Amino acid sequence: MNRGALSAGAGQPGQLWLVRHARPVRPDGSPVCGCCYGRLDWPADPLANQRLAQHLADWLPRAATVRSSSRQRTRALAQALLALRPDLQCAGSDARLDELDFGGWEGQRWDAIGEPAVSAWVRDFADHAPGGGETVRQLLARVGAAWRAWQAAAEYNTVWLGHAGTLQAVQWLTQRAPLSTGANCPITSSPSSTSSQICPEPQAQSWPRSSVSFGGWRVFPRTYPR
Repeated sequence: MNRGALSAGAGQPGQLWLVRHARPVRPDGSPVCGCCYGRLDWPADPLANQRLAQHLADWLPRAATVRSSSRQRTRALAQALLALRPDLQCAGSDARLDELDFGGWEGQRWDAIGEPAVSAWVRDFADHAPGGGETVRQLLARVGAAWRAWQAAAEYNTVWLGHAGTLQAVQWLTQRAPLSTGANCPITSSPSSTSSQICPEPQAQSWPRSSVSFGGWRVFPRTYPR
């Protein structure tokens, strides 16, 4: 039964469904195991992708807006989902929803990257760019901008097809933001920037652990409760 097609009751107005893509594979179809990947444009396993699309089609509310990251493993999910649910509204892709860019670490095994390099990132978690790629502060800035745009939009329900890092950034923003501003507090682009409302500094020990496996999701209300 396609529950979402029958009723919008699967979600209350103004909810954000944040979905993690299906299990990825290498371009040759072999499994990804113990490997660092973020911006690498590796696909999702086709069978797992189709199963996830069917599962989502059974649960998503009617006429929700669907937006994916720019990576093919989420764009393929959007394509499969929209084929099953023509009532859903396609909003295309948004690079602000991409996974963290790990720079020179991309495609390497974690044991080859080594403990000293990872420890250097952990010590300066907010502003150290792993592999010379992107910092966590930059990740929070772009995901936070997408979050604020969603809050301001007149969309009924919205689905983001993203990544573990996307989910972790939204979790951190909604859980750590100042009470007066909720998830709307600014994330400065530089540690030297000043503002009257600054989110607490992201630290490795307080960063959300990925509680959503491949193909899982979390639902966030438009005004997140404190």
